[in-house]
Amino acid sequence: MAEAKAGTSVYPRAFRPVVDSRAHELVVDQITFGIRSGAYRVGERLPSVAGLAEQFRVSKPTIGEAIRVLADNGIVEIKRGVTGGVTVIKDDIPMSLVGLVPERRQTDIRELLEGRRAVEMEIARLACRRATDDDLARMRESIEGLEQHSEKDARLRLHYDHLFHYAMGRAARSDLLAYYQHQILKQLVIVWPAYFFELEDPGTVIDLHQRTLDALTGRDESAVDRVMDEHLAVIENAVRDAGDEALAPTKRKRRVAARS
Repeated sequence: MAEAKAGTSVYPRAFRPVVDSRAHELVVDQITFGIRSGAYRVGERLPSVAGLAEQFRVSKPTIGEAIRVLADNGIVEIKRGVTGGVTVIKDDIPMSLVGLVPERRQTDIRELLEGRRAVEMEIARLACRRATDDDLARMRESIEGLEQHSEKDARLRLHYDHLFHYAMGRAARSDLLAYYQHQILKQLVIVWPAYFFELEDPGTVIDLHQRTLDALTGRDESAVDRVMDEHLAVIENAVRDAGDEALAPTKRKRRVAARS
């Protein structure tokens, strides 16, 4: 099985600098992405507050505020003292944090899907060439988790559904593409939550994920293209069939914002 080449990025343990009046929320967003993408797994410690402040180029109090938000939501645990630190204790990110950082502009769902197709098709092709045994195992685990929760909590179904995509993003060894994927997936849930929590068929998702994994395991890029095209078309067709109803949540948000 192919292994990542020496010197190839496996999500370098670094974050991008942030400059914003709500900087701690941007820090939270990047850390949750790092957790979902597998750069920091459950049981692993984040860099020190000083280290994070240096990477993000923000103050230590800003990092502290971000860490408190994550701790309050049960994502990390803070231990004081010489042997202390900040440890990841959960990778299931609550919706309250998914929507923490608002978009600078309102994005149409069709535009999001166009972006998703471009980004995820390339991610899948790169993953086909670069995925390691560990990457494939993480995708397999996400499918097993989805199977176990397919008839249960819709939030957990979405968690394991998206973990597959994050694992594939990690396998692609492209920080930028994976972060674009993170932003697109997050915004899709915000713009049309009814699809993910009420309309999406778990059986279809499981089948598509399994066939995608089979194609990746076989290093068959043409098969990867075919199954990813089918995979992405599911929600694209749902949006087409729903018409303007798919945009109703966005329109309601605008009206609420206008009244507030």
